[in-house]
Amino acid sequence: MKSYYYQFINFIQEMPIGWYLTIWFVLFLAIMSATMRFFKVYNGTQKNFEKVSLIILAILLVAILIFYTYIRK
Repeated sequence: MKSYYYQFINFIQEMPIGWYLTIWFVLFLAIMSATMRFFKVYNGTQKNFEKVSLIILAILLVAILIFYTYIRK
C-alpha cells in the first residue's frame, strides 16, 4: 500500500484540469482577500498592524499554490 503522501501526489497529478484550476483560483482569491483585509485593518494611530495572522495566512496560501503547481508539473 502506498503512503498517503504518494496517494495525494497521484491524486493531484491525475486531477482534471478544471478542478485543478478551480482549486488554484479559490486559493488565489483567499490570498487576495487575506492580504486586502490585512492592509484594511491598519490602525494609523498606533503605527502597527492589528491582524498579522492574515498576512501569515496569505504567505502560507502562496506556498500551497506553489506546491500545487510544482506537483502538477
